[in-house]
Amino acid sequence: MKQFLTTTTLLSAGALFAGNYYVNNVTGLDSNDGSAPDKAFKSVKLAVGKAGAGDTIHLANTGKLYRQSVQLHVSKGGKKDAPLTVDGHGATLSGADVCDPANWTEWQNGVFKSTKQVSNVFLLIDGKMVFAVKAFDVLKPGQFCYMPDFFNRLYFFPPDKKKAGDFTVEVGQPDGSSVKLDPKKWGYTHSSIREVRRYQGLKKPTWVKLNGKNVELIMTKNALKPGQWCLEGKVMYLMPPEGKKISDLKIESIIRQNGVSLSGSTKYYVIKNFNVQHVYNDGYNIHGQITEAEFYNCNARQCGDEGFSSHDKCVTLLDGAVYTECDNGIANVNVEGSSITRNVILTDSRHVGFLISSYKKARHTLENAIIINNPSQLAIADTVASNLLIVRTGKMYTNAIGCGRNTVIKNATVAGNSKLIRLDKNSNTIFDSLLAGPGQSALHVRFDDPEKLLQIKNSIFASGTIIEWGSRYPWKTMPIGQWLEKYATGSKTENLTFQSDLLNGKMPEKMPPAGCSKELIEKYLKYIKK
Repeated sequence: MKQFLTTTTLLSAGALFAGNYYVNNVTGLDSNDGSAPDKAFKSVKLAVGKAGAGDTIHLANTGKLYRQSVQLHVSKGGKKDAPLTVDGHGATLSGADVCDPANWTEWQNGVFKSTKQVSNVFLLIDGKMVFAVKAFDVLKPGQFCYMPDFFNRLYFFPPDKKKAGDFTVEVGQPDGSSVKLDPKKWGYTHSSIREVRRYQGLKKPTWVKLNGKNVELIMTKNALKPGQWCLEGKVMYLMPPEGKKISDLKIESIIRQNGVSLSGSTKYYVIKNFNVQHVYNDGYNIHGQITEAEFYNCNARQCGDEGFSSHDKCVTLLDGAVYTECDNGIANVNVEGSSITRNVILTDSRHVGFLISSYKKARHTLENAIIINNPSQLAIADTVASNLLIVRTGKMYTNAIGCGRNTVIKNATVAGNSKLIRLDKNSNTIFDSLLAGPGQSALHVRFDDPEKLLQIKNSIFASGTIIEWGSRYPWKTMPIGQWLEKYATGSKTENLTFQSDLLNGKMPEKMPPAGCSKELIEKYLKYIKK
């Protein structure tokens, strides 16, 4: 009798041909075929080139850093019910390589230079992240610098507490011409010096005159202090810390861009059980139209940019991660597609813990998140966020929740944050949440009619909280209790004692009727005890 294979039979048969490819950074050899643990490749790249739909790439957790990346750009991806899987088994990918002290030669005035193993964004010096000093951060009043690596801009620190436009500035250009700068075109900067201003649209000046007098352009390498370094072109300049020699230091250059990266228009990936550290961009970087990409237990620390970042039209699921000391813990910036993020801890970022810079066609979900000690804890749009614990334990100023368009916050517990919520767009809902901060914390609304912008349901605020609102300063203010009575459903203020317990690392004696789950608090307490 003639037999026909069903779809289930075909899938089962296909699964029989699924392969396993092995990588071992200690015993592996790139001359092996990668077909077994004792025939492992040394390079992840070779395994990626071999693996396809239904296959699994295994990285042996040898206890040694993998000083390489998992780049899936050349991969064909997987198929439905047969994803391409990459299992790190707890291995750590590092973006850093150790610098040979012999690479450094003395330049002048205690500064050393190197043209080998050139680092990006930061160096590791004795295990600590040391970011490259920028020229606009070393200016003194009356000084200028030109920064080709910052959009070919001229920077100026106006002296005598005056504005940049108060001065006559002329610059020479490489073609021999001179340009008198328009006083109205000086703009704000990213310099750590608030007074510094920028001017765009110039080529590298051959000379600069301030009120008719020649002034020199400042070069960062001439202004380094002990422990600082800078990059000019393809040359690193470093002044060792006080009392140290180059040979005393363990210096590591950051030479790899991402830990795990995907791009293109493929789909069906499972990435799991990885740690990433010391890359100059993202721990996990997803670009293009990658869809059905799932990440499980994928951690990162001390990245130059994000721990995890999905872009363009990608569709991702991230379940289980700890991101610490990155620029932003997670930053998803999709123009289309979606992201689902679950069971994450985001802590000690340099800017934002969880950031969504979204467009109307993208949708995002955040669930079961612990967000600790980020300057801006949560900044979202087009997002539904639920079961959140947002904590500030130090003295740093933090915004707990920043809401753009179309956000829903539910079962959130906020403790210790100076600014509880900031709202800039309409259609925001907060319900079943518990919000407390130090002293007179505020809910800040950038509209003249907050009752049309914001819905609060069944939530509790600490007594003393105010709401401040308006399209521009000075803000109108009101005790939040009065506003809740008038505009909110089932919401109130209380003298909240749970906050001090949390900030002191204790489980609250009694769980409040609103806020995050008990399990999330237990997870937080377990984490901070480490």
